[in-house]
Amino acid sequence: MHPSSSLRLGHRLLSHRHNIRNISFVRHSSAARVTVALSRVLHRSIKTSCVQPRPSALPLVLSSVNLSLPSGPFDDPTVNHRASCNAGSVTAEDEESLLPLFLHSSLPKRPIGFLRPNVVEEIVRNHAQAGRDSIWNIFRRADDSPWAVTFADHIADFDARSQALSAAMKTWRDEGLFPDILRGWSNEIYPVYTPRQFRRERAEASGLAFGIERAALPLFGFVNFGCLLTAFYDCSTTGRTMVWVPRRSFSKSTWPGRYDCTVGGGMGLGEDPAETIVRECTEEASLPAEFVKANLRSTGVLTFMNRSPAKWILPGMYYLYELRLPPDGSVQPRTNVADGEVDSFKLMSIDEAMELLINGEFKPSSAMALIDFCIRRGIITPDTDPRYLDVCMAMKRPVILPLP
Repeated sequence: MHPSSSLRLGHRLLSHRHNIRNISFVRHSSAARVTVALSRVLHRSIKTSCVQPRPSALPLVLSSVNLSLPSGPFDDPTVNHRASCNAGSVTAEDEESLLPLFLHSSLPKRPIGFLRPNVVEEIVRNHAQAGRDSIWNIFRRADDSPWAVTFADHIADFDARSQALSAAMKTWRDEGLFPDILRGWSNEIYPVYTPRQFRRERAEASGLAFGIERAALPLFGFVNFGCLLTAFYDCSTTGRTMVWVPRRSFSKSTWPGRYDCTVGGGMGLGEDPAETIVRECTEEASLPAEFVKANLRSTGVLTFMNRSPAKWILPGMYYLYELRLPPDGSVQPRTNVADGEVDSFKLMSIDEAMELLINGEFKPSSAMALIDFCIRRGIITPDTDPRYLDVCMAMKRPVILPLP
């Protein structure tokens, strides 16, 4: 063989051996990548299998945030307004017609509340009896049936509206009307706000329309503003989240004996959210005010659109807070006997609290506050709740009524 041919053959053999080594390397690399990928999948599977599954919170959310208010248009007398019940506890045939309540006759597009038929009937009766002194103005269709209610034109400012409603509600209470609502009379005045369009036109900064007795809010479908707080700590030995859960007093007019969020309360006229929750922490749970102020954390707002079993409209806007407590128990909630709101406090793991919650043993608004807490802290996740997205979406309901 010619020397040059031998040299070319040698080069081809070396190249062939090099290619074989490359193929082998590729095969080994591919196998390694497959092994790593399988390892990752297995790790995820093991991790997922370690997550303790719970029943979905969705049925509870839908039964609590169970109200969708009418969306209008509200200046059309031919429209029949109805609320809808998301939980399906009220059939379409049983839905009541609702009349929009406006602040002033010049604002028939922005309701401040909604009236059930039995409340409309009483307003119409009062209006007929009072004549020109009536505090109401009733919009009627061609067949004389009412389609909307406003304050009379001479009831035109904060003081006039507040005084007129105070007198009317005391009369209804003394006459024994709506006892399931007015028996909870509290002598606490809560705010109702003007539509923002009205504020722009009148150059009003405060946005306050009037104040009304707290117990009367559901009669008109007014928004109830309040605050809800969850007190907790993370156990260093078990890694579990521990929460303080009160049981409501058995003498409460609403939800007696139910479990509650650690602290909660309504915002009275002139109060702001932080002021309200600090006050409630000291009154309901005997927590030191300075500790609360230093460690309080605002975490958002819960839109609680609810209709009671008796069909009262209860739209709520609740400012949410959490308070991390020391795990050594040096600061913890204690029952205030003088306040009378709480029967007892119990420290429990979040799993215990969730079991009570799913079983329907919590007050509905407090149940939603605890679910919100669990979502924020990664306790309710797509791995633990198969309806996670539906839960998150159902917790956010639009509020078409005036806000601060």
